[in-house]
Amino acid sequence: MLNKLLLSLSLLFTSTLMAAPVCDHPLSLTELVDIALENNPETRQAWWSAQRAAAAVGIAQSAYYPKVSLNTHASHGRDLKFINGPDTNYTLVGSDLVLSMLLYDFGERCNAVNAAQLALLSADWQANWAFQRVMVRVLENAYATLYAQEALQAILTTRDEVETLLRTAQELNRVGLTPVSDVYTSQATLSQTMMEVAQHKAMLDIQRAKLAISLGLDAETPLQLLPIQELPVVHKQKTAELIAFAKTQRADLMASQARLASLQAREQQVAASYRPKLSLGARGGADYAFHKKEHGGNYQIALRLEIPLFDGFENCYQQRLARADSYLTAEEILQLELNISLEVLTHSRSLDAAQEMLGYADSNLSESMQAYQGVLEKYKAGKERMAEVSIAQRQLAHARLRHSDVKTRLLVAMANLAFSTGTFVPCTEILP
Repeated sequence: MLNKLLLSLSLLFTSTLMAAPVCDHPLSLTELVDIALENNPETRQAWWSAQRAAAAVGIAQSAYYPKVSLNTHASHGRDLKFINGPDTNYTLVGSDLVLSMLLYDFGERCNAVNAAQLALLSADWQANWAFQRVMVRVLENAYATLYAQEALQAILTTRDEVETLLRTAQELNRVGLTPVSDVYTSQATLSQTMMEVAQHKAMLDIQRAKLAISLGLDAETPLQLLPIQELPVVHKQKTAELIAFAKTQRADLMASQARLASLQAREQQVAASYRPKLSLGARGGADYAFHKKEHGGNYQIALRLEIPLFDGFENCYQQRLARADSYLTAEEILQLELNISLEVLTHSRSLDAAQEMLGYADSNLSESMQAYQGVLEKYKAGKERMAEVSIAQRQLAHARLRHSDVKTRLLVAMANLAFSTGTFVPCTEILP
């Protein structure tokens, strides 16, 4: 699994350096996720974190190999003989081949390797969680951008309706069927609508910038999104089942559990570090003297047993530190499980509410449209007041915005529920 992750991250990192994405057409949600996984800095952070953890495993495993070094030296000096003389100059050149190897340490190396491997597993899960976090942020911003687009389109439709109503009021006033106050009311409504148009245009630009940032692109990158033609059908399990499932699938929880196991192995490593160590040492070399004929070689083989007696209580406090880290992480896991339960329940209930609200939003929009058309026809016939038309028009405008808002709530709740249960998987087009 880790090799697959490292390979996938390597491909992502390489493709990011090769070329920036070209957003010259309306993008689908899948394309947005692809761009984010290629460009978001968080994916590259996951790459380097995994590389760092893999290097730590190699460092721990290196303790099983012998250490070999070549030492060379050159020296020049003068021996002073005050009584018998004469003084002697000398120049020596030599080299030694040194080998050292730890033979047995009562478990310190083994636990160090185990701790590093578990830390690597934790980094693997953290990278998986980073992918999911990037993806859900992209979807949240994409849905918010689609809502901003629909909201702007809704307010533009309202503007067209208000302009039509203004022309109708002017025509009816011209023929003497309505007072001039109806014209003023329509003009005021149009001014208010134009202010809302300006506000929604700014909101759309801001939301597009947020989406671009979540993709790892510049805030001013022009982005166009394909609309969602049909809402997905939701078949949701019971909340208790979702919570239990999330505790077996959440990548951040798996990462924390692997980190706890790594810290427990680290605790055993610290305890083993105060035990005896048996090592082998060997060296061999030769010296050459320029001014004397005293040349020669030497070798030495030694078997060493190191038994710690007293280190100023350092090992004792190291064990306390490692034990405290383990208990701290265990408590963090318990808190994370509680947070997972709350997150799943929150998003599950939000999804239930959004599904229920969607039916009412459809009815509200349809009935508001019919009410507005009916009141407008009566006003054109001189049988209704402008105040009633304005009320119906505002109700229709609110129904359009509310309908888009409920759809967005449904989509965001679905994405967040998948994320909170750990079922948000990386896109197969990016991670084969």
